[in-house]
Amino acid sequence: MSRWKRYVVIVVLYSTDHPPRHVHVFEDGKRVLKFNIETWSVMEGQLTSKSKKALMTLKKEKFFYEKS
Repeated sequence: MSRWKRYVVIVVLYSTDHPPRHVHVFEDGKRVLKFNIETWSVMEGQLTSKSKKALMTLKKEKFFYEKS
């Protein structure tokens, strides 16, 4: 499991989760989003401005390029 916190948003990548590669995004302790990091698209939930900012930062920091 990988876990990152950016801009009060927690992004989690479970190493044993099902394909496609995706992350679970939490705000205020609640999962708000399941996000596909292969196609860069929303799988479930709604992309908020905080979530988008956190995901873009992690992408820029190249956390999603390595397979877990």
